[in-house]
Amino acid sequence: MKLVVCADAHLDSVFPAFKNNPGKMKLRQEEQRMAFSKAINEAKKIDAHILMLPGDLFNEGTVTKETIDFLIESFNSIPDTFVIIAPGNNDPVSCNSLYLSTEWPENVYVFKRNLEALELAYEDSGEKIRVYGAGFQGHSCKNSLLRQNNTLPILDNNFINLLIMHGTIAAEDEKCNCNPIYVRDLDTCGFDFCALGHVHKFSDIISTNKTVYAYTGPCEGRSFSETGPCGILSGTVTKNAVEMNFVKTSVRENCIVKVDITGLDSYDAVLERIKINCSNSEFLYKIILTGSKKWDLDIPVAKLTADLSSNYFYAKVFAEYKDEVDVDTLKNENSLRGCFVRCMAEKMEKAENPELVYEAMVYGLKSFEGEVFFNDNP
Repeated sequence: MKLVVCADAHLDSVFPAFKNNPGKMKLRQEEQRMAFSKAINEAKKIDAHILMLPGDLFNEGTVTKETIDFLIESFNSIPDTFVIIAPGNNDPVSCNSLYLSTEWPENVYVFKRNLEALELAYEDSGEKIRVYGAGFQGHSCKNSLLRQNNTLPILDNNFINLLIMHGTIAAEDEKCNCNPIYVRDLDTCGFDFCALGHVHKFSDIISTNKTVYAYTGPCEGRSFSETGPCGILSGTVTKNAVEMNFVKTSVRENCIVKVDITGLDSYDAVLERIKINCSNSEFLYKIILTGSKKWDLDIPVAKLTADLSSNYFYAKVFAEYKDEVDVDTLKNENSLRGCFVRCMAEKMEKAENPELVYEAMVYGLKSFEGEVFFNDNP
């Protein structure tokens, strides 16, 4: 059986970096749809029997009619692929849910309530399939959707048994607000493959004692908690094997890049090193300056961010470097500056937070030279 899995698309959700930039916000939301379209194209490419969407397909509070129409058109474009949706905590089947009020194409099935099984048969392969799933009915779910009245489903091994569900893999008896899914339960049931949503990072294909499961992560990253290439899973599932591959769908990538500025002696040198380390102007960058900075070198991060803005789709700089001060040499100076360093060195020895005193000493030393630029991390 050929299968494509796409979770946590979060269509029409907010991109935090562009709350004050409606133009780029709209562009990123369009790029979300482009990324989702790659999942549709993958289903066409492999002639998938099933496209599984394990929750948070869209964000309930922000989704537009344009996006719902886009989804309907997308699903209509793959009439021979059965689309199965298990709503999550951001697109629950609440009383006003678009899952209830929208007329979805005939090849779409939405799990709207408690756990149920959908039975499918394919003449081309001779395979019989049961897909188990359940949908969120609100924005949280403290009890396991897999356990109905504290009872697990008993599977028929004559079928390929799949699970589609939004939730959190949890340790036994661990509490959580987003449908705790216990590995022991998955093993007890013995699903052939479990397509899961909610975790925004590809988990790899994970094999336990008696089952296989995976989180795909989002098809397009929205923030710096969703870094690197994002994508979907595509491949085959049989009674004996799961052969699923990660397929990149992201239009852009969110990148966290640490740039060591040790030894650099000018603002321009820092700017150039950032550019060398951040090579793709179409990506989004959170740039963290690390290492040791010469104490008399001024590199305000707001200015760096502004100077980079014309070169990148998005770039923001943060300072986590340590100012480099030769305390032993300076405190031996027969000068007001030497006196200041000796005083601060003594305070550092007695302080509960010597790092804070060290930072104060750095700014004090800068004041001997002229105007002081304070660390301006946002």
